[in-house]
Amino acid sequence: MPNFIQDTEKTFWNPNLLSTKYFKKYRKKYCHRKDTGFPIGPRNYSNLLIYLNEISKYNEQHAKSFAKRIKSESMDWRNFEAIFCEIIIYRYYIRLVYEGLIKSIDLNVRECDLIIERLNGEKYYLEAFCIMPKNQISTPEKPVVKKNTTHKQLEMASVRQKLLGKIQKQQQFTKARENYAVIELNDVSIAGDFSILSSLSSGYKIITDRNTMKQVSEGYDWKESIFEDKSTQFLKGIIYFDLGDYESRKFIENPNFNQRQNKILMEGKIMIDETREDLKRNPTSYYVIGAILFGIVLGWLLFKN
Repeated sequence: MPNFIQDTEKTFWNPNLLSTKYFKKYRKKYCHRKDTGFPIGPRNYSNLLIYLNEISKYNEQHAKSFAKRIKSESMDWRNFEAIFCEIIIYRYYIRLVYEGLIKSIDLNVRECDLIIERLNGEKYYLEAFCIMPKNQISTPEKPVVKKNTTHKQLEMASVRQKLLGKIQKQQQFTKARENYAVIELNDVSIAGDFSILSSLSSGYKIITDRNTMKQVSEGYDWKESIFEDKSTQFLKGIIYFDLGDYESRKFIENPNFNQRQNKILMEGKIMIDETREDLKRNPTSYYVIGAILFGIVLGWLLFKN
């Protein structure tokens, strides 16, 4: 075991986590790769310790929140990986706070996974997804042919359906604000651009001229992309990265996102909700009724235009 790992463990802010199944497994994997000379990526035991230490120094309550979730998910490996994904993302923005590029980081499970506040007070909301295909383990006695459908559009294991399913199940991205889905491709078999771009678009297509049999064009077809789904109207974009390397993340913009219009619609919705409550208390108020009608007409005109 490298000395710096032992030193980090001795100064780790929450020693109780070191005895969890998740930490032990990551420790064993790290030592094995170190001893055998295999490459060690950003998602490793050393960074897990360092990142949680940095989070505890920035905001101890947030570190305790992560620790509590890790302990509660001690028997579920996939949930552990999802928590580590959030830790990786969170830690990246700590440096931006110290460098004076953003104002703060917040955790609010009722809103989303992470809330980033800019220097001007504006906020954007990150919802993290850790995608790992459920591959069966192959043995000499029982070989298994692995079949990934992550890159497709309609299969339940695809990036698109996983994202749409989570949006529908958890009612995410329903508020008119600057929302981002952050997707980690946490398996070497799906890492890279192809799986996510193929799934979120209509696929990678090569078009040839039947008469000349020459290639006319090739590339991802975005005509029927995920952004055509109504549930993504408040999703400004999708951020994705591979195997814990958030610094090398990439961004896909939602061409249908209209921040100004969404803000007006959200304000109109809030106004309607408030006036409905006023109407319950004072049914004879013409002002309240007029305000409701104004909000409805305003929303209709915005959608029409």
